[in-house]
Amino acid sequence: MKKGYCGIVSVHFDSEDYLVIIGGLGSSSTPKQPNAQYNNSAGDLRCNEIHYYRISSDQWISPVVTRDRPPPIYDFTLTPVTNNTAVMFGGSTDNGDSNKLYMISFTKTSVDILVLPNPGGSVQWPKGRSAHSSVLITTSSGPHLLVVGGFDVNDAWLLDINKRKWKKLINLPDKVTKRYWHSLSVWSVTPTTNWIIEFGGALSYNDTAVIELRYTSDNDWSTSVIPLDQYQDQLRRRILSDWKNLGTEKQLQIFQDRLQLQREIDFFQEQLQREIKEKEQIQQDRDKEQQQVLQEKALLEQTEKDKSTVELEYYEKLKAKDAEILEEKTQVEEKKQIITEDYEKLKLKVAELLEEKEEQYLKEKQIIIG
Repeated sequence: MKKGYCGIVSVHFDSEDYLVIIGGLGSSSTPKQPNAQYNNSAGDLRCNEIHYYRISSDQWISPVVTRDRPPPIYDFTLTPVTNNTAVMFGGSTDNGDSNKLYMISFTKTSVDILVLPNPGGSVQWPKGRSAHSSVLITTSSGPHLLVVGGFDVNDAWLLDINKRKWKKLINLPDKVTKRYWHSLSVWSVTPTTNWIIEFGGALSYNDTAVIELRYTSDNDWSTSVIPLDQYQDQLRRRILSDWKNLGTEKQLQIFQDRLQLQREIDFFQEQLQREIKEKEQIQQDRDKEQQQVLQEKALLEQTEKDKSTVELEYYEKLKAKDAEILEEKTQVEEKKQIITEDYEKLKLKVAELLEEKEEQYLKEKQIIIG
């Protein structure tokens, strides 16, 4: 269905990229996805559809869903953890804003959904929310999910994904936590320090804020807000401070690692340059061969043209010779006709002479007899 406010993550199977789209809110459910659910929300429809989009073939796929789908839901966060896992939290449902946590695993043909409900009691757990924002924080202590704000919510929480434990973050001002429909992006400054850049939102607090989240030596977290006019100074100070806290042995190891990395970079750059030169040489050879093919083709075409010209000239000569022979034949026929006519005249003349001679002979004979 056409929809918005859904969750989307990218996954990778068998060297192919897919997008996963879950839930959302739209005005139409035609056609409906088998086994998906739909309910009304102020004239629109919530859904719990789950689709794969195969990028290489422009193909939509309905995967098999194991265990239970979430209810029809929108305005939640879906945050990738690995190439084939994600965390889903919160969202607007028919029963109000949710605080359920879903651990979702993806395969090429199926989706497995594990719901982790609020255990209640003294366990820390964020209240239901929608239109919040989440981002993945990665440190040596494992992956964590940072959740900030939401509609009619004013707090921030950090989830240890491996231990599945929440921690409420304190000392963050309203300009950071009192937002919804805002965005978060994380920047890993050092192995223990992350800066989260927050932007936008539907309330008056919608300008840029930078949150510093540090994993401390006592396995805890500290938070602060970096003023934008102190951004560069704080960055240099934090990098230098974390560098000093590493100790000589760790610093030396980092130097050695960087030296090794630079050697590898140099090696691969040299290899790349060789491959570029080889590729250029191959291209030059191909261009040369192509030029030779074009020249041979042009020569062949010229030969065919010359052949046609020679054949045409020979034909014209034969044609002229035929005309000449025909003319000579005509002249011979004319001469033959003249000779024939002269011969007939000569026969007549001879006949006349013979007749005259015969008459003369008879006359002479009569004279002698008389």
